[in-house]
Amino acid sequence: MSAARDRVLATASRLFYREGIRAVGVDRIAAEADVGKMTLYRHFATKDDLVVATLETRDGPARAALAAAMEHAGGDARARLLAPFVMLEPWFTSRGFRGCPFMNASLELHDPGHPARAVARRHKAATRDAFAAAARAVDGVDDPGALADQLALLFDGAIAQAQTRDPATVARAALAAATALIPPARRAGG
Repeated sequence: MSAARDRVLATASRLFYREGIRAVGVDRIAAEADVGKMTLYRHFATKDDLVVATLETRDGPARAALAAAMEHAGGDARARLLAPFVMLEPWFTSRGFRGCPFMNASLELHDPGHPARAVARRHKAATRDAFAAAARAVDGVDDPGALADQLALLFDGAIAQAQTRDPATVARAALAAATALIPPARRAGG
């Protein structure tokens, strides 16, 4: 990758997240990335291509953060499954939190066939799959897929709510709800 391309991606990602995709034009991105408009278009033929690229660059780090949270929880399967909910409060209360960039893009881009929405769908499917994999390891979970669906819905709902309500309260409520969804560990001999 070239330095100019990296600057364009970083600038577009920051501006799209902070202000919205539709609110930010390529002229502004080029100016703030300190590149000419032709340089921007040499790397990204259209603004849509740039939107897709910004989401693709966010996908890996977001998945890695989820995996790291689960890994950090150690060997306790229930703690691993709840770890994504534990990480919500620090994220929600961080400076500049504006929700999920994948959900934000899907809401702004009304065309269901927009390529950025495909990136968002893949990301959300991967999040759900991470919950399913973790749920399979929890004793007492009879339907890991159903639990994963519920946890993914709760996770995304909390992200949406955190933008309109007290973020710390939302994060704590989501953790409590997730905890309630996971069956308690079965007792030995029970």
